[in-house]
Parts: sequence; structure tokens; C-alpha cells
Amino acid sequence: MILRRFRRVGVVVAPVMMTTLLAGCVNHNQIAMEVGAPPKDAAQLREMQTARFDAADEVVLLTEATQVLQDLGFGVAESAPQVGVLTGSKSRDATEAGEVAAQIALTVVAAAFLVAYVPTWDTNQVIRVTLVSQPVPQSRQTQLRASFERLVANNKGQIRVEPLQQPEMHQEFFKMLRNGMAMRENRT
Repeated sequence: MILRRFRRVGVVVAPVMMTTLLAGCVNHNQIAMEVGAPPKDAAQLREMQTARFDAADEVVLLTEATQVLQDLGFGVAESAPQVGVLTGSKSRDATEAGEVAAQIALTVVAAAFLVAYVPTWDTNQVIRVTLVSQPVPQSRQTQLRASFERLVANNKGQIRVEPLQQPEMHQEFFKMLRNGMAMRENRT
């Protein structure tokens, strides 16, 4: 008798549970297509990150780029001029007094309402740069792409990665590199 009641309940509950489970399913194929997909503005981003130089020798261009990065406080992490790759990084403090003060104020307000809140603020950052050079076919130019990103750690040890895509930063880097290449030309 008890088994019959469970069967009746199962006949009603099973379809409802299946419908609920299926309604909660996500399209895993769609997620797989979106993960790792380039941003919609990838072409504009690549154009902003890339500059051409009147230098047929990639090694000379990357040597000068190394000098510019060092002038900007970067340490060179990896250099492979034979394949046109250079990486560097620099560490900086990311603590902002306003952010810390806001988090502490939020903690005090939360405590007044008997709500536990653990304040979180940025503590340090590592800015990384990757340079990739490539000769421009049928010309005496070399194309250089510079991509910057920062890894920001907070007071809980969590790290987030942020691409640095400000046009001014790239323009300034390429300007300094062009000036360095011009000075190199004048010395020879």
C-alpha cells in the first residue's frame, strides 16, 4: 500500500522535476563558443596595439623596445628576438586611500545594521607587456604589436586580470620607441 502511494507521487513528481531540471539547463555549446572568443572589437584593438617602423631588422627594433621598457620601469622577463617576442613586467602599489576609506565606512555602516561585512581593497599590481614583431612583406618595415595588462591583487589574496587598452598608453609607448629609433639612426 505504501509502495502504491510512492508510485502515484512518483508519477506526478517525476515529470515536474524533469521539466524543472530541463528548464534550468544551459546551452553548453553556446558557452563553449563564447569562452575564449575574441572581443567584438578585436580588429580595432589590434590596430591600436600595432605600429609600423621603418626598420628591416627586428632585432634592432626589439633592442630599442627593451630600452624603452626599461626607461618605463619594466624588467624584461623574456626576450627571444630571433622569433620576435619580448615580455616584461613591473610591480606597483595599487592601494588607493579613497577605496580603503570607503570599504571601512561600508563596514561600519553594515555593523550598525548588525550585518557582517569584510572590507576588500586592492593592494598591489603587476603590469605586464608583451611585444611581438613581424616583418611587413615586400617592404623594409617591421610591424610591432604591444599588449599591456595588469594583475591586481586585493587584501584577501584574490587576483583579477585587466587588459589595459587605453589608446594614449599605446601611443606614448610607440612615440618613445620612434624617438629612440630616430636617435639610433642619428648615431650611425
